[in-house]
Amino acid sequence: MIGSKRYGSKVQLNYLKGGDISYFIVYKSGKKTIYKKVGRKSEGINEKKAIELRNQILSELRHGIDLSQKSMKTLTLDRLAELYFASIAAHCKSHDKYKQEYERHIKPAFGDIPIAMLDDILIQEFQAIKLSDKKSKGSINQYIKGLKRILNYAIRKSIISHSPFKEIRMFQVDNSRLRYLSLKEVQLLQEEVQDHLLLKLVVKISLSTGARINSVLGIQKKHIDQENKTVQLYDHKRKCWYVGYLDQETFHLVCDHIQEFGINDHVVSTDGKKTKYADVYKLLRLIFDERFNQGLDKKDRANRVVIHTLRHTFASHLAIAGVSIQKIQKLMNHKDIKQTMKYAKLSPDSGRNAVEELYKG
Repeated sequence: MIGSKRYGSKVQLNYLKGGDISYFIVYKSGKKTIYKKVGRKSEGINEKKAIELRNQILSELRHGIDLSQKSMKTLTLDRLAELYFASIAAHCKSHDKYKQEYERHIKPAFGDIPIAMLDDILIQEFQAIKLSDKKSKGSINQYIKGLKRILNYAIRKSIISHSPFKEIRMFQVDNSRLRYLSLKEVQLLQEEVQDHLLLKLVVKISLSTGARINSVLGIQKKHIDQENKTVQLYDHKRKCWYVGYLDQETFHLVCDHIQEFGINDHVVSTDGKKTKYADVYKLLRLIFDERFNQGLDKKDRANRVVIHTLRHTFASHLAIAGVSIQKIQKLMNHKDIKQTMKYAKLSPDSGRNAVEELYKG
């Protein structure tokens, strides 16, 4: 026997009379070296199939799963989910969220079904049921993405060789938010939060920097550059730091507030401890719903005012003021200028004035 040119000693080839080839795989089981015959070329076996079988056997040994054809008919999604969540528990911040979504939505529908019995029809039925339960299309897409993460993990670990689904069709969702606050609405919002220090800090910093709420809540005293009136912001989406600017009023508000704070204390707080997103969200949602969302459907993402609207308001008023799209991209820390182009229509150079004057003598 000779080793495979592609896979080395892991796959062994025995050339037979008549031109046929027998394939063997080699692996360790405990202290023993196992030589296992896979089959012949004339039977449809090749080096790729041999290495795939070897990977499955090694995965079986690692995970304690019987990967024989008989067992694959009984291996359930719950078992794969158990392995997946155990693998991400230590290093994935979204572990709890993903696991909760699985247990609430995916497990009741698919958990005890053998992997071999999952198919596209079951996904379509799941989507229909969730729609009837008044779940948004965006939320349903998230549940299915969670299912995909589990299956992709199992494929990467060679626990299964392929997904049981042929083509999962996701819902088309318009996630664009068109709404931004007018100058009068900005003034109204600032009046509403005037007597609530934490909300006032959140609103002022958000409108001055355009930062996402998690970035705002993460600001510490050491991130404030009092000489240049700037703030270091961490973009959790892009996983990088960038610089934001504080207007005069916000700068003095922040500096006065953190005067007695320690260098590592969080700015949006009363005691230096980081404020929880949920605490800010609940209070601001009440204000938004009462002042700006009256009569709007809860699923009207385009027009409802939410915390993220403050970010859109920042960018929108920059565009209205004639700031270049390139500068807005930098201030928003957008990776791709395509993300920023939606604000171009608000620019005074968008062509509106030219159209207004087009046929006037």
